[in-house]
Amino acid sequence: MSEPAPLGISFPNILFQVANFLVFLWVLHRLLFKPLVAMLERRRQRIAESLDEAENLRKQVETERAEFQAELDSARAEAQRIREEASRAAETLRARELEQARAEAERLRTEAAAEVDRNRARVAAELRSQTADLVVGATARVLGRSIDDPEHRRLVQEAITEVSGGSSQ
Repeated sequence: MSEPAPLGISFPNILFQVANFLVFLWVLHRLLFKPLVAMLERRRQRIAESLDEAENLRKQVETERAEFQAELDSARAEAQRIREEASRAAETLRARELEQARAEAERLRTEAAAEVDRNRARVAAELRSQTADLVVGATARVLGRSIDDPEHRRLVQEAITEVSGGSSQ
């Protein structure tokens, strides 16, 4: 037989073991590494797609939030405009009602003043008439006789003049 190699190293055995190791690596690469890498690549793609979808959803939510905020701001501005318009309308209505009330009060005051003037004139006419009758009656008693019509008229006119002159003082 042949003599063993120093240190127990056999070159054909090493060569056979290296070839077996390379075949083992090729089988591992073919059966395990490629499917594992493919699975990891698919998982990476799903994660990337999920991240893209999440980013798209975030952008969509942000856009919708901005639109909602714009609509809310618009609604608030519209509500403020309506409140101001209603306030102006109420103020205008109040001013118009106040002006109508003042006009009505002025009309009533004018009518009352006219009524007072009419009553004053009526009372003055009645007073003149009664005064003339009293003067004629008193004159008839003083004179002891009845006064004729021209004399009667002259005396009445004098009495009315005196009463009118006396009441205006």
